Amino acid sequence: MQYQIKELSLGEILDHAVQLTKNHFGLFFGIVAVGYLPFVLIQGFATDAMMPAPPAGQDMEDFRAYQEAAAQAAMMTLPLTLIFAFIVVPICNAAVIDAVSRCYLSKSTSVGNSYSHALRILFPLLGTWILQTLAIIGGFILFIVPGIIFTFWFALSSHAVVIGGESGRAALSRSKKLMKGNIGTFFALSLVVGVIQWGIGIGGAVIPQPQVAITVQAVLGSVAFVFSAVAIVVFYFSCRCKNENFDLTLLAENIGTQEPTESEPAM
Repeated sequence: MQYQIKELSLGEILDHAVQLTKNHFGLFFGIVAVGYLPFVLIQGFATDAMMPAPPAGQDMEDFRAYQEAAAQAAMMTLPLTLIFAFIVVPICNAAVIDAVSRCYLSKSTSVGNSYSHALRILFPLLGTWILQTLAIIGGFILFIVPGIIFTFWFALSSHAVVIGGESGRAALSRSKKLMKGNIGTFFALSLVVGVIQWGIGIGGAVIPQPQVAITVQAVLGSVAFVFSAVAIVVFYFSCRCKNENFDLTLLAENIGTQEPTESEPAM
């Protein structure tokens, strides 16, 4: 299916994201189901098994003992949390970004191909993420406002690595360039996507049985993860069309690639 590659409004970005997710959900969810979903389930079940039961009464001693046991459980699951944050999420996110971008540009891909691309760029991706994080943290230390600005400027750094092939300072600079004039749209998109993620994820919170609740929340959270990634990729290409005339470049590349029709004989 051909998608319209151009500068998009907020509503058009969401519409394209819904269409992409619907048309290629099997591929996108398959990527998440390979790495992200199993690890979320492992982390959820491990945390549930190690966390103590909340104190039944209001006794301060019982509450203090609960806090100490909860802190110990958190320390025991810390390695899983670090692996999830620094390895699983970056790889899965990069694979989804690669797959979404290829589908959006009407190119073929697969779960294996997208993961292969993500693994090839893992070190540039992690290096860029660390540089981005340090810049944002440093900005928040400097009276908070610079941290907020850097958060917006560098929001597309991972996409610059996965799709654009840049890394480090070049990826951050590319993200800043793409975000020029698009911060308002990104802020509104983040709010909408956040509400959708909250709405999707709240389904598991009302289930009383812990193991079932963990499973449902993990699956629904994976769906929310997919939609969020799709929406940001569409936003990325919209920014490129606005600030880099990507739509005109793509049109120029495609000139002459179409099969001639009977009314338009080949030259």
